[in-house]
Amino acid sequence: MKPSTMTSDEMQAITRLHAELERAGEFDPLLETLVDEPIFEFHPPGGQLRGGQLLREYYVVFLRDFMPRCEETILIGEWASPDACIQEYQLRVRVDGELQNHQLMGSIYGSGDRIGGERLYGSAGLMDLMLGEFKSKLVPIDGRTQWALE
Repeated sequence: MKPSTMTSDEMQAITRLHAELERAGEFDPLLETLVDEPIFEFHPPGGQLRGGQLLREYYVVFLRDFMPRCEETILIGEWASPDACIQEYQLRVRVDGELQNHQLMGSIYGSGDRIGGERLYGSAGLMDLMLGEFKSKLVPIDGRTQWALE
């Protein structure tokens, strides 16, 4: 991954745009916020989806199956630096006819002038809903993280 070339304000702006495009289901503009070969981590279960093609496939399913279940996304807090933006959300998700509250924390990392990847933290139930069939495509997180600051 290349280091971020963004300011704190630019990092915050691209992460907010990314979230807005997810909510709106705008596939192509959403992908344009990402580098060509992004890395997304999910905790739990503690695995990665790596690479542009896999993330494109993931977003088709995510936008089709998960996002329509989200009746409300509430941004609780946000902290930005030139390297990353941390966002904390409360999601209100419809599951089996009932509305569930879920907390989600995302560390979104910059690479150049785009998003290089995300590290997502939430409940096992939320991660299962978000990942769907892609849970079986997670790869182990091996070695040193791509996002460590020197």
